Amino acid sequence: MGGAWVKRWSPEGKGHSRSLVGALRVHPVQSLNSLDWTLPPSKSHAIRLMALSAQAEQTVTLTGMTNAGDDAISMRRCLSQMGVQFEDLDVNGNILPSTQNADFLPHELATAWRIHGVGPNGFKHPVSVLHAGNSGTALRILMALSTRFNRPVMLDGDSSLRARPHDSMTNTMAELGVSCSFGHLEEGLPLLAEGPWTQTESMTIDVSTSSQPATSWMLASPASPVPIEVVYQGDPVSKRHAQLTLRLCKEFGAPFGDDLPERFEPWIPQPRHKEITVPKDMSLASFGFLAAKVLNIPIIFDEMPSHEEGLGHEILLERADTLGFTLDGNTIQSNIEGQNVRLDLCDSNDLITPVAAMMALGAGGQIVGAAHAAFKESNRINKTLELLQQFGLKCTTQDDGLDVPGNQTLSTPQSLVLTHDDHRLQMTALVLALGCNGPVSIQGDTLHGVADPQAVARFVDAGVSIESFLYQPQ
Repeated sequence: MGGAWVKRWSPEGKGHSRSLVGALRVHPVQSLNSLDWTLPPSKSHAIRLMALSAQAEQTVTLTGMTNAGDDAISMRRCLSQMGVQFEDLDVNGNILPSTQNADFLPHELATAWRIHGVGPNGFKHPVSVLHAGNSGTALRILMALSTRFNRPVMLDGDSSLRARPHDSMTNTMAELGVSCSFGHLEEGLPLLAEGPWTQTESMTIDVSTSSQPATSWMLASPASPVPIEVVYQGDPVSKRHAQLTLRLCKEFGAPFGDDLPERFEPWIPQPRHKEITVPKDMSLASFGFLAAKVLNIPIIFDEMPSHEEGLGHEILLERADTLGFTLDGNTIQSNIEGQNVRLDLCDSNDLITPVAAMMALGAGGQIVGAAHAAFKESNRINKTLELLQQFGLKCTTQDDGLDVPGNQTLSTPQSLVLTHDDHRLQMTALVLALGCNGPVSIQGDTLHGVADPQAVARFVDAGVSIESFLYQPQ
């Protein structure tokens, strides 16, 4: 029994002195006429393609992986822990030397990742924790993949991922006979899972708050022990992401039709092409749009993904004029012709924070269909309200989105801007800070690395003064 000195740790920091927090200090922009904007590879595509390629029986090369974010790297690291070999290639297709680091990081010059598949049943039991970092997609796919082991597997994530609900996955895992042990209340991770997936006749997948459970089980289906009937529960959200998974599985030879499969059976992934180009991440173009609005300068994107690969985020292009933008090729420019617009983000809720900021600085509007944004890294409906308020911008929350008045003006926050370990909040704050009259301090100096490692560097390279520092919470 512990002595009187023993105290319980709490994630809120109650009862003990808080640690220093990494933060950014963003200074006012002096002069900027235009800005080149390179989009990173889509983590949604990359993570799914890695899971499929790892279960193939041949080698697959993913190109377009320059500046891949931490989420994609987390998936790569966890697959490496399960015995999947990755090779890094330079721009000329030459194999780069292994970096030999404990985190399985790709080579800094890598533009492509070559994956040596091990087959549906070739994964090795990981000897250490599978840590998914900030990636809910990677975590839930790994949860499904881990059900094939007959030994315990420990899965974990960062603080924001620990606080997110995972019962849509653990309920199905339990239904399949997989033992799950995890925390309660504030944190549901780490998770200890012990399979294997037993020979059950049916499984239920909850798709009411996220498409990730459907994605996870489709990607794990090659190792199905027997044919099994699938029942989907709830009204599906983020349908474009589930459709992406379905399309990629079919391109690897899955015996699926045009709708979410109602039956899983064992199959061997066989890619149509040995080399697959990962498209750019359309969702991250939203921060370029916001920068055009805040700075009133042209933003020149290197390229845009096709509408098919936009995963619902192509709504930015489709509604650019009503949001107050002129699009000329890959160049976006803010104008004053915008309208009060109603946007349904049911299939693109990752846009909620930057789009709300655009509306506030533009002609206003309503965001609907985004109730499931409450289950992201933070409750993005409430936290978007909070973030905008910190910059003097107003909006009101609705059950499924936000109502945003237009023609508002930024004010400079007088205290640390809170971002709640949410990279999309942090990147929105970063862009809004560029339009303020004085320096702005933002919580989380490396959060953007989850999706866009260049989010700070592109502004610094253009001459904007941004520095990292350690902040002492009160």
